[in-house]
Amino acid sequence: MALIRLEAGGARIEVWEVDHGPPHCHVTGLEKAGNVVVDLITLRVTRPHGLALPPVVARCIRGHQAELLEAWDRVISYPEKKE
Repeated sequence: MALIRLEAGGARIEVWEVDHGPPHCHVTGLEKAGNVVVDLITLRVTRPHGLALPPVVARCIRGHQAELLEAWDRVISYPEKKE
């Protein structure tokens, strides 16, 4: 379940209710990349590394950064798996 859901340029931006750190959002529905993860502090794509977001999606995340981080404060965290 998403704590927050935004839409921009046909993509959906979500902060999930149960997730692991660091603070990030999930972007789905990107035509060329599918699903990506964006760090909410740096606003850089962390998975897949080095991908550039479409400008409309990047603007939406930047414009709602504070709101996304507030949602992250309500995330129920679980530890990352160590392989």
